[in-house]
Amino acid sequence: MKDKDIVRDWYEDKKNIDDMVHWSKGKLKIWEQSVVELFPKRANILDVGCGMGREAFALFDMGFSVVGIDISEEVINQVTQLSSQNGYDIPFAVYDGHTLPFDDASFDVIIIWAQTFGIIYGDKYKEDFMNECKRVLKKDGMLSFCGHDYRYVKEHYEKYTEGRKFYPYADEEIYWELFLPDELASYAEKAGLSVVLCEQGEIYKPEDGIILHCLCRK
Repeated sequence: MKDKDIVRDWYEDKKNIDDMVHWSKGKLKIWEQSVVELFPKRANILDVGCGMGREAFALFDMGFSVVGIDISEEVINQVTQLSSQNGYDIPFAVYDGHTLPFDDASFDVIIIWAQTFGIIYGDKYKEDFMNECKRVLKKDGMLSFCGHDYRYVKEHYEKYTEGRKFYPYADEEIYWELFLPDELASYAEKAGLSVVLCEQGEIYKPEDGIILHCLCRK
């Protein structure tokens, strides 16, 4: 099975989506909150790999305009229903995972949070996707993206790792790619984006571990 099909099939499985529903009520993580403080006030934000809407709902509550996209039709159906039920004015849409269905210079901010960047498999795919993000960002627009820290995961979850792949679900083909800080930053630099910061960030509490995240500017 092709890598992209592995990801799409996992996120189209209703059983997996039902397990994700409770995530929609979560607040922003500690590192996410610190990054959001650097976003322009009332920014127009594109949430790539929006999942069940945790980030989109939280950002909307903070006064931002948000658009969410995901490769899974099942995810978009469910998050759209959740959004409507809770009175959110957030458009959600399915996209093909490669081309962002928006005009050039459409957004002030793009976020690629949670596991999304780690399931854009392979260097070329990620490099092409970063160029797409740059295209739809406005002048001086910001891109925030994250990935799992290779050294941290290797130290704490070695039996679930295979090289730079972390397998979070037993008996499933889907995996998350793992990164070193310089590698994460290099994807932004290759797209011609300026790296504002690239660092380790806290999640909710110490036992949750850490995440690598970068903030870049067009």
